[in-house]
Amino acid sequence: MANITYIKGNILNATAYPRILIHSCNCNGSWGGGIAYQLALRYPKAENDYVEVCEKYGSDLLGKCILLPSNENPNLLICCLFTSSFGGSSHGEKRSILDYTKQSLNKLKAFRAAGGKTSINDDIIDTYLGCHMKHPIGEYKLEMPQINSGIFGVPWEETEHVLEEFNGDMHFTVYQL
Repeated sequence: MANITYIKGNILNATAYPRILIHSCNCNGSWGGGIAYQLALRYPKAENDYVEVCEKYGSDLLGKCILLPSNENPNLLICCLFTSSFGGSSHGEKRSILDYTKQSLNKLKAFRAAGGKTSINDDIIDTYLGCHMKHPIGEYKLEMPQINSGIFGVPWEETEHVLEEFNGDMHFTVYQL
């Protein structure tokens, strides 16, 4: 767990430092529950961008991620990990959600290693960032709730093991209520 720090608190509280709020998403264009719903309420423009991407790519997004500006907080980028085709009770199997989580995080890792540059294969979609990325990508802290453990029903310890595989490459701050 050397690359995971736990904090008790509300991940939605503003910070003075640059951060990427990571959450797992469906490819169906619905931020209808959990942390995604809270993000939709606070950052409706980001939700609209997410919906647009889902309508364009659908399930081709599985195992990829998108970085979205919050449009409200210049220090906040939102990273959607596409881990399931659908949300709610139609989410994927636990193993596929974990596999897609790892694939998505690998895309984020490569994006950070490349200094925020993308390749033409759309492994990571950053077309919405524009001038919203105010700091070098490596300066953004990676923060998340206990992803996959809510609506997707994956025990947190199993997602935690996926995060641990990135030890030495990425450090995650995980918020708990």
